[in-house]
Amino acid sequence: MKSSAAFVLLGALSIATPLLAQSASDHVALPDGYRDGVHFSTYERSGITEELFTSPEAIAAAKAGEPFPEGTVITMEDFRGGELYRVLVMEKRAEWEGVSQSGSWRYGVYTPDGKPNLSENLTRCETCHASASDKDYVYRRDDMLDD
Repeated sequence: MKSSAAFVLLGALSIATPLLAQSASDHVALPDGYRDGVHFSTYERSGITEELFTSPEAIAAAKAGEPFPEGTVITMEDFRGGELYRVLVMEKRAEWEGVSQSGSWRYGVYTPDGKPNLSENLTRCETCHASASDKDYVYRRDDMLDD
């Protein structure tokens, strides 16, 4: 009788474990003062407004036609109905090459108050950005070329 109860418990844990696998540590950090960086794009689509920020070094790399440097962080504010809905972050680190489906980039999604949104599927970010490999995985890279 004990072995069947243990089997049921192990089965339940194996189903629940993937749901518990994502934690705040899976998210790249939301940088303090990201709005003090370079605002390089406002993009509007289907009632969503996206405001994008990065560093001067990332802008310089884009203008030079080079890959983004180690440590590049790009932050996007996602507004819906005029209200901040979430903040998305992507960061590039050499040690993440081969770990992510999108080169050396990893991701984070935050609530408007700056807390990790653990209901977001970060693999979805990787999969989507994988299709922008020709732009070092950054869809709005060309917006950085404007003065």
